This record gives sequence, structure tokens and C-alpha cells, in this order.
Amino acid sequence: MSQDRKTVTKEYVSINGLKQGLIIETIDENLPVLFVVHGGPGYPLYPIARANNVLFHRLFTVCYWDQRGTGMSYTSDKNSLTIDQLVQDIVEISHYLLDKFSQEKVYLMGHSWGTIIGSKAASIQPDLFQAYIGVGQVGSQSASEQETYEVISEKVKATGEEKAIAEINSVDYSDAYYKDRKYFSIVDKYRAKFGGGFLREGYPNRQGLKDVFGTRQYAFKERINVFRGIGNAYQAFGEKMAKTDLATEIKEINTDVYILQGRHDYLTTHAQAFRFYDQLKAPKKRFHTFEHSAHSPFIEEQSAFLEKLENEVLAVRT
Repeated sequence: MSQDRKTVTKEYVSINGLKQGLIIETIDENLPVLFVVHGGPGYPLYPIARANNVLFHRLFTVCYWDQRGTGMSYTSDKNSLTIDQLVQDIVEISHYLLDKFSQEKVYLMGHSWGTIIGSKAASIQPDLFQAYIGVGQVGSQSASEQETYEVISEKVKATGEEKAIAEINSVDYSDAYYKDRKYFSIVDKYRAKFGGGFLREGYPNRQGLKDVFGTRQYAFKERINVFRGIGNAYQAFGEKMAKTDLATEIKEINTDVYILQGRHDYLTTHAQAFRFYDQLKAPKKRFHTFEHSAHSPFIEEQSAFLEKLENEVLAVRT
């Protein structure tokens, strides 16, 4: 199928009392539907996928959703920014996509923070989903952060650089890490240096700005609202995300489950993703490791990622 025939459409739908924005890419509307639930919280994936030429549309009709509170779906009503509300938004948008494309089920893909609300939606309404696909899967986010700090500290100390060692030793992991700006600043610095962040090669803030402001599908105000939304979302969800342990909260998802995880992911660690997977009951489940990726294997090892979607996830479609 030729990438040149891709169509990109932007639309707004009223979901649970709020006008919310979707961007849909497809080369054939008869393809199975992939509903992408982005991370952050509050950071839409479409600008990054567009900038990195992510080719999900070669296999699916792809729906990128700006979650309630950000970008095309911005709202100043911070009281509506709850996990339960976003889960219900996923359910209602899934119904919308099924009707729009005359399909019986959609494929649901969560990335990072999106795996929290995505896996919850799949657990309560599995009949809507052909499969749940977790990328950068959250297990216990607190345990993940503790592991990250320990690994990064060891790597810094192995360099023998006194200034770097003093810097990493000036902070420490605690259960309240999500409140500590100095901790985040220093850990993020070395997480990026050692290739464990959003991309192994790094994804600096200036690149994020470039990708969002280069997204022609967004109106100017929507681009601004991406960054307004990130701040609001962190206020609403930062503590909840830090205290989430999906391995104890979700024991069963009654549809097929695929966890596609980067080996070098130190935003949501490989060990915690596997812990979530290992205890989960599902009709079929598979865990695949991308050995050369951090948090975003659909960018870092895109060919292998698409091959896994085509030859494993789609191969069992009924």
C-alpha cells in the first residue's frame, strides 16, 4: 500500500460534555481501527508521530486523540480532569469510532501515561477492543522511578566524574519524588544522557516545541493549549500517576493483550512493565522487548514494531 494515498482529517466530537479533537490518518477506511491514547499526562502524541513519520496508517485507520484538557480538547475546567473521566472518554470515543467506520471492535494502544487509562478502559469494557497494546507500560510508577534512580546513579558513578557524582548524590528517591523539582531536573538530565528517556538519542524540550508548533493541523491557539494542558494535567494527575500500581489494580483484561516495551526505558521501566504483564490474566497475552529502544520503540525501531503489529497482533484478528 502506498503511503502517498494517506488522508489526514481533523474533527471534533462532543464526548461526555466536552468538544474533543481527533486526527485520523488512513489509506483505506476499511482497515482495522487503531485508537492511540497518548502519554504525558497531557502531551499529545500526534505532533511527535507526524515529525517522526510514524507509519501506523499502513496497517490501520489510526485515531490520534487529544485527551481532555490539552490541545484540541483543552478545557479550563480542571475538576473534570480525573482518571475515571478520561477512562469514560476512551469508552465513548471507541463507540464513536466503531459507528464511524462500521467495525465491531477497535485496537486500543496506550503509551506511557496512556497505559494507565487505556488498560483501565480495556479492563472495564473489553468487548469494545480487539486487543489492548501497551507501550511504555506502567506497572508501579513509584517502583519504576526508584529503579531508574538506582540505575542512573550507578551509571553516573561509573564515569568517575566528580561533578556529576556530586550532582546525582545531591538528590535521592523518595515516595514524594513527584513533588521535587530539583530531583526531576537532575534525574532527567542523566536519564537523557544515558539513553533512557523518551528516545535513546534524547528528545529535548526545544524539539517538542518544534514538533508541536510545526503541526499544521493545529490552530495556533491549540498549539498554545498543548503546553497549557501539560501543566494542568500534571497538577491533576502527577500524584495519582506516581501512586499508581497497575499490577495490583488490574488483574484481568478479557481481550488479547500485547506489551511492547523498550529494554532501555527508564521512564516506565522494563521490569515494571513485565511485572504488570506477568500477573495479568487475558485470553492471550504476549510481551515483546525491543532491545535498542527506550520509551518509544514505535519510533526507535519502527520497522520491527510494525512487523510485530502486522504479523502477530493483526494475524489473529477474528
